[in-house]
Amino acid sequence: MRYVILVEQKRQAPAMFTAPVDQDDADYLRRAAETLKPLSAEEYMKGPAAILHMLARYSYILDGDDVYWCVEWLPGMIMIRFSRGGQMAWTALRSPVPDFGGRTADKADRDAYDPDAPNHQVNLIFEPWTAQSDEDDRNAKGFARADAKTEATFEAALSRVNEIGEQIETQHGDDLEAWVYRGEEEVAKMVGDGVRID
Repeated sequence: MRYVILVEQKRQAPAMFTAPVDQDDADYLRRAAETLKPLSAEEYMKGPAAILHMLARYSYILDGDDVYWCVEWLPGMIMIRFSRGGQMAWTALRSPVPDFGGRTADKADRDAYDPDAPNHQVNLIFEPWTAQSDEDDRNAKGFARADAKTEATFEAALSRVNEIGEQIETQHGDDLEAWVYRGEEEVAKMVGDGVRID
């Protein structure tokens, strides 16, 4: 399991770098993957695709032939798996932080919270997020240029979702702001309270 980041370069296409995901964080992601539900192209287009046009922080994680898109979002983290062949699945995870995003903490949130425990959601999103724009951070975390096979695997997993992105531009390019607003509302309906992963 590896993080994938795209690093901007002067007058060139972004360069792909990868680094291994910490084992504890990888184990958390695998437990979270057990809660995934199918996501159709239409559902993705009506909701989560809009997140790409907002200021959300997110990461990409390559696991075999699948790419996980992890997004910091109420109620904690949204995770979508993109697979070769175009299949998608998603889950919404409840942050372990009781008042995450200003929500009102319930008794179960407070009882389950250990402030000294690692926050895997934060790690899975921000380990690669900060490395993307900081060369020293990339080096310290072991990021290295991706080989051609890794790049091809990543692109194959995202090929369908990239096609959907082109459809969105064609269908909603003239009213993108309104489409994003509708998408944000749809995501809020989808996620609910989120699943708690211990």
